[in-house]
Amino acid sequence: MGRTATEIQHDVALAGRLLTDALQTARRRGWLPWIPVAAVVVAALFLRKRPVADIAERAGSAAGRALQVAGALAAIQRFREVTGRRRAA
Repeated sequence: MGRTATEIQHDVALAGRLLTDALQTARRRGWLPWIPVAAVVVAALFLRKRPVADIAERAGSAAGRALQVAGALAAIQRFREVTGRRRAA
């Protein structure tokens, strides 16, 4: 049985509030500056057995795809400006 759109929206809002509360707690306790350090350590542990060339190749292909998407979005925006069309609801 599927969930309604309203239930999903409420779950997303709840997750946002929980994340905001967690970040405020980390800031209050002085842990916030250490979050990027912990993220780097976790990433290093996951990537330690992968060859650097493989990681660089995948990062390059991801960057290439991101540029293609950005170019497509810019073209769509220019088309909308020229034709006077608005965003779909």
